[in-house]
Formats: sequence, structure tokens, C-alpha cells
Amino acid sequence: MNTLRTTATLLALSSLIACGGGVPIELRIDEFTLELSLDDLVGELQAELTSSGALPLGTRALPEIWPDALPPIQTTLRMAAPPAPIDLTPDKETDPENYEKYKDINKAAEAVRRIEINRLVLRVEQSNLSLPIPELKLQVADDPTANPDDRMAWFTVGSLPGAEAGFIGDLDFDWITGGESFLNAQLGDEAKELAIRTVGELTIDTEQDPAMPRGLARLRLIVVATFFVEPEKAL
Repeated sequence: MNTLRTTATLLALSSLIACGGGVPIELRIDEFTLELSLDDLVGELQAELTSSGALPLGTRALPEIWPDALPPIQTTLRMAAPPAPIDLTPDKETDPENYEKYKDINKAAEAVRRIEINRLVLRVEQSNLSLPIPELKLQVADDPTANPDDRMAWFTVGSLPGAEAGFIGDLDFDWITGGESFLNAQLGDEAKELAIRTVGELTIDTEQDPAMPRGLARLRLIVVATFFVEPEKAL
């Protein structure tokens, strides 16, 4: 299960009250994890090749190295991380621990003047992928249980560049038009419940690389946002 850890801090209270800018409450989410698995794609690739007749009947598994005896293949597969639900408004009775974590934000929910997303990156923490990470899109659904196959339920908020095989580090995030506003609306909603996932397309070309794709990458989404609330309702 994905977990979230947030810290909420009141910053520069007196000066901001004086200038009327609102009291900033910083929310940090840094334990939201995703997994990209090339191993999972192998089964999809085998089913696709079998149905198209590219594999001999009765083939139980793809060869580790594509043989010269078979025609080369070039195909594109959809690479998606399983959706991860986020709930920043947990019930006090059923989830008291997380309720305490987010209470500073939820207490002032009706008094939020504006939200600024200060930082959003996707950190590749572990990877033994045999192929490069493709360009990824970050998608958000306003329903934490949204069907991953219902494309109308998901809104793309931005993109992340690809990276070479084995890359470890941060991938810079680029907003698309309307993406930041959409995410702000989800964070500013009274019920801060949503789901996030990454999707991309992976090209397999056995002439360029006859080895079957293998490996797993573990990704961590880091979001730092500041909620500016009315001073009299911030405490």
C-alpha cells in the first residue's frame, strides 16, 4: 500500500498577516511511490505476438534473445504504473494517525485563498530496467478508485522526460496548459481524494535490441505545495 508522509508548517506568520498575503501552510508529500515493470509487459507482448501469428503455436514463453529464425518485430506497448489513491482528508475516527498529519490543512480548508505548487519531481530511486525509461505523462483522477481503463476519468497534468536504462535521480516535471490548475483544484477541494499514475509508450525493436525487456523501476513522486489561508482561520 502506498503511504504518504506530510509536514505542515506555519511560516512567517506576523509579516504575512501585516501585508494581507495569507498565512502559508506547507504540505509535503514525499512517500508516494510508483512502479514501472518491464517484466509485466512481457506477458502482454507474448499475447500480442501469439494473436498476430508472429510466434509459433504452443510457444509458452518469449525467448530471452529473439532468434534469427523468426522475423524481427517492432511494436509499441503502453507502459503504465498502477494507480495509487491519495486521501488527505481521512476520517478522525477510523484513521486518527493520518487525520493528525493533515489536520492543519483541513482545519483551514474553507479559508484557503490560493495554492502554490513549489516543487514537483519524479525521483527514480531504484532501477534495473534493461531499456530506457520512456517519456512519461503524469495523470490525475478526482476519484481515488477511478478505473485505470476509463480514459475519460484521467487528466494529464504534465510530462516527464525519458531517461537511459539504469538511470537514478530526479526527472524534471513540465506542466501542460491547465495541468497545474487541475491539480490545485484537487488539493483545494473539501474532500482531498484523488488518484495519480504515470503512463508512457515503450518501443520494442528486436533488430536494435534482440534481448527481451526486463527489470523494474521504483519511482517516488515529491510534491511540495503551499496553502495560503485567511490569518484568523489558520490556527
